[in-house]
Amino acid sequence: MSDCHEVHQRLYLYLDRELLPEEVIEIRQHILNCKECFELVSFESGVIKLIKRDCGCDKAPDHLKARIKSILKKKTY
Repeated sequence: MSDCHEVHQRLYLYLDRELLPEEVIEIRQHILNCKECFELVSFESGVIKLIKRDCGCDKAPDHLKARIKSILKKKTY
C-alpha cells in the first residue's frame, strides 16, 4: 500500500508512465483515496500538459542544427 511520501517520491515516474503496471495500480489506488495526493497529481499533470503544449512543438532551424553538429565534431574531449 502506497503512502503520501511514496507517491510524492514517485510522482514524476507515475506521470511519465515509467512504472510497472502493478506500481501504477498501487499509486492510483492511493490517489483515489487521498484528496491531497489527488490534487497534487492533478496540478502536476496540468503543468506537464501546459509545458508540452506551449514548449514542446518548437523545432530548431536546420542551419542551427548544422552549426551545432559542426561545432561538436570539432570539439575534442
